[in-house]
Amino acid sequence: MKILFIACYSPLINNSASIETLQYLNKLNKIEGNEIHLLTVNFPKNSIYYDEYLLSMMDSSISIHAIDGGKIFDKIMPKKSSSTASNTNSKTSRRLFLRKIKNLVAVPDMYGIWALKASRYGKKLLKENSFDVIFSMHEPPSSHLCAYLIKKEVSNIPWITYWSDPWVKDSTREKANFIRKYFEKYLEKKVVNNTDRLIFVTKENMQDYINTYNLNPDKCHVLNRGYDKEIYDKLRNQEIPRLINKNKINIVYAGEIFTKLRDVNPFIKAIKELKNENSNVYNRLNILFFGNIDDDNVKDELTSEEIVKVSGRIPYNEALKYMLNSDVLLLFGNKNSKQIPGKIYDYFGTDAWVLNIYGDDKDPIIPLVENHYKCLGVKNEKEMIKEAIVKLSRKIDEGEYPLEDMNYEWETVAKRLNKILGED
Repeated sequence: MKILFIACYSPLINNSASIETLQYLNKLNKIEGNEIHLLTVNFPKNSIYYDEYLLSMMDSSISIHAIDGGKIFDKIMPKKSSSTASNTNSKTSRRLFLRKIKNLVAVPDMYGIWALKASRYGKKLLKENSFDVIFSMHEPPSSHLCAYLIKKEVSNIPWITYWSDPWVKDSTREKANFIRKYFEKYLEKKVVNNTDRLIFVTKENMQDYINTYNLNPDKCHVLNRGYDKEIYDKLRNQEIPRLINKNKINIVYAGEIFTKLRDVNPFIKAIKELKNENSNVYNRLNILFFGNIDDDNVKDELTSEEIVKVSGRIPYNEALKYMLNSDVLLLFGNKNSKQIPGKIYDYFGTDAWVLNIYGDDKDPIIPLVENHYKCLGVKNEKEMIKEAIVKLSRKIDEGEYPLEDMNYEWETVAKRLNKILGED
């Protein structure tokens, strides 16, 4: 198959969605007879999100069509800088101001201008190539918007949409004004009604779309994510990361903390109380957070504990090394969401325990992990978190570790996706 793969988040940058994109690209490209063209955002190399290593992991035979995001996008994008503190503060203030403007007017997201430009490029690309299928990945929604604008002119080519999260019903959009919600609902309906098949990460999200838009269930599929065993095996043989202490119980969280979605405060309180109530366990812990935290108060509370280290974003391969050398991996579920954090599938490929702290009683990750041999799931309550840490510490001290779960290896997942893409 010749596939036009549309994704704003690609291996040019380092985030959960781009890592997922990387795996689908590489695994689909390995299947005999496939040819992949990636239509994506041209992230500048001086962006803090740009990840040269991640890009180097993408198969070189994949054709990349990277389209500029526009002037406002370029101004908003945080850059790596060696400027003086005063200049840096000035640039940050200006960027935050532009970001506020963007949040008010950018529809459906900051890649809206890109979607218009990329769709024009995509239409020309389709005139020059005989593509068998168009595949677009949310998030963000602009990937689908770009594909929709292309599909309007090439109705004979099947278009498959991938929904990692809800669009209009995403909890991060709850506070959007009525006009914006109405317009985005209109856009989402256009996408859903014109796509040929839809792929979801969770059954809950799929069922919600079926009910909302009266979809034919036969055109809807559920597909889980995965981990890359080949990469994991290579990294297992490399040097142990410097912040890992093999004399301690290493607890690692690798990912973003958006406090609107993930409440870390009960975890912080649990750690503080362990210090007073169970110093033996407390002193055995080495807790490492990697990634952005959007609330300085939360960051300060974490770093005030001597057993906790908070670092910024690190390259994907470094994050994997920390995961592979950890004893416990943390996962904070999302509040009021139908999304399953993609990192759980990365975690399944390690030999570490996974402590799942649920976002709420309806967290869609619960059915996935509640009876999984690697996982211990608890409500986001201080006492339950304390008990879980003590329980896992005991297992680790006794030398009890769970092996990787091969059911979530990417190659198997990609073969299922390839079958869906090739359906008539």
